[in-house]
Amino acid sequence: MRPAHALPSRPVAPREAHAFVWTPEALADIYRAELNLCVWRRGFDTPLTHWLNDVVATRELDVIARVRGDAPDLRSRLEGLPQGPLFEAWLEDVHFLARLYVDLFGVAELGVRLHIIGGDMCPRFHVDRVGVRLLCTYAGPATEWLENVHVVRGALGATGDVTRPGAPVRALERFDVALLKGESWPGNQGNGAVHRSPAIAGSGRRRLFLSIEAL
Repeated sequence: MRPAHALPSRPVAPREAHAFVWTPEALADIYRAELNLCVWRRGFDTPLTHWLNDVVATRELDVIARVRGDAPDLRSRLEGLPQGPLFEAWLEDVHFLARLYVDLFGVAELGVRLHIIGGDMCPRFHVDRVGVRLLCTYAGPATEWLENVHVVRGALGATGDVTRPGAPVRALERFDVALLKGESWPGNQGNGAVHRSPAIAGSGRRRLFLSIEAL
């Protein structure tokens, strides 16, 4: 029995389910049981940013590829893009992120998607039925997400609002490398990272994003 003079216990605040890190190695934090989102926040030089903006404004891209984890190579699928040093720098970054995924999760094959889109690909908040998905937006608005404490999980997949009243909708930044745990990660059922595509249909805005997952 608690002594009469003892203070009442305070409720324990829930641990954050997301983390921002500043090096690629620190993305290994995604293995922490309490995390379902880990974001490497990084930046790129201005010339590459301008090149990507031009590509998104003038080209189309719809790549869905199955690649070897030990030697990812997407060059042949990107021949329609303007070639040169900035293309090479961007391609190397895409291959680097594929190899990073392999280093983190030890997989043999990857499913890679690279898309330029001007519509709303996944406009509703949802969770993925995968282990971990890597997302990186190279141009345009980036993926939006909700903190766990603001999610009404019972409304996911239904027509109701999945956000609690006053809940902020957060957004990744361009060039962020985000690892999102899905429902298939061991022990993560019912705790997948809740996210959606930004609403850009009819706005004239376009985006270029990369998605990588294990096959």
